[in-house]
Amino acid sequence: MKEKKEKTKQQKQKIYFVYFLGGSIIVIIIFAFIIIGSFWDYWSQLRRIENFYKNQALTLTQKFPQINPGDPVKGEFTAKVTIFEYSDFFCPACQVLLKDLTEIEKFYGNRVKFVYKGLPITLHPENRISINVAYCAHEQNQFWQYKELLSKDPLLLNKQKYLEYAQKLGLNLENFNACLDSKKYEVLINQNMADALSLQITSVPTVYVNKQKLEGFIDFNSLRRAIDQELL
Repeated sequence: MKEKKEKTKQQKQKIYFVYFLGGSIIVIIIFAFIIIGSFWDYWSQLRRIENFYKNQALTLTQKFPQINPGDPVKGEFTAKVTIFEYSDFFCPACQVLLKDLTEIEKFYGNRVKFVYKGLPITLHPENRISINVAYCAHEQNQFWQYKELLSKDPLLLNKQKYLEYAQKLGLNLENFNACLDSKKYEVLINQNMADALSLQITSVPTVYVNKQKLEGFIDFNSLRRAIDQELL
């Protein structure tokens, strides 16, 4: 009799354990679904937000470069071809490109005009300053000459060199220094960077020949092919 009671007790304990185990598994499954559902909803929201901003970006994306107030421009206003140069004075490939652009100017004359867009994306600490300085020279109609001097040996650039180049070109040093101290062209540089982001420019130099985008390896021949297409 006593053994029978023990057996019944053990059977009941087993049944309770099975119920407990089954209930625990059900509770775990329910919580797992709740957690997975929460994360799924979270990631779904993130995807919706990401898609929203992607669509907004596509709506706002600038398809082609434009001449903004303050941009240095060289050449005839009526020129059929406009070359937009996005570059940084501390980019070695930009220095090479300068020679090709000079040859392009000689070759095509007044059929082409040039627009400079300073884009400080190298890591050199003087990159923004040097572009600001060049824009200050532009105030005195000496941008292109000053740009050429800055491009000769950019690793030597500092405040003393900026003033030395300004003196060499006969700039009004008082006005030049006032311009440097004001950093007034930070606004234009930021505009260039915003435009570059909109145009999906990720490296310098990047050149537009009217609406044709050239990036990577750019030389006289690649520029000439693009220009000739525009002049047809």
